[in-house]
Amino acid sequence: MIFYKKQNNFLNKGTDCCASSGKIKDKGFVLTELLVTITILVLISASVYEGFVLTQRAYKESELSAEITQNGRVITERMTRDIRQARKIAGDLPEEKDYALDEITFEDGHVSEQYHYVRYFKSNDKINKEVTGYYFSGDALQTLMPYNAVPPVGQTLLTKTLEQSRTIGEYVSDLKIWKMEGINISLSLEKKDRALYLETKVLGRNI
Repeated sequence: MIFYKKQNNFLNKGTDCCASSGKIKDKGFVLTELLVTITILVLISASVYEGFVLTQRAYKESELSAEITQNGRVITERMTRDIRQARKIAGDLPEEKDYALDEITFEDGHVSEQYHYVRYFKSNDKINKEVTGYYFSGDALQTLMPYNAVPPVGQTLLTKTLEQSRTIGEYVSDLKIWKMEGINISLSLEKKDRALYLETKVLGRNI
């Protein structure tokens, strides 16, 4: 009798263990629930990533537009300021836009010395500025002369650099300068799929 009682206790304990295991199993995820959960997480992750990509794209496009605009503004402002103070335009500019040039040279009006000539010109996709002077080949002192000065017999008019060429702005696809009731400047800038067009007229004191 004692043996059966112990055995029954053992069997009862085993039965309780199995019942307890069954309860733990009931609390787990079935395959369908797991798949639904994964699908929802994937959709949420995809939406978040897409939003991030769109935000980055909008930021880059905004930054690109700002960069082009900044370059255009700097170029036109510097050219306009210098041309407005010019003492004299060197050479002739066409009067029609169809024959416009992509450079301009004029005598600098910002310095006290005479015959410093500023030149703005397009080089590849950049606008550069340089300052030059002219002198007679037989003059050891290299005294500056007008750009159209006629040298003595046996001499030539030489050029010397007063300020090295430096870049004012970039991303320029087209520059046109012509003279009609003032100095007209049109500027086109491009970078990737962004473009900007600017046009201005300068009325200088000696133009």
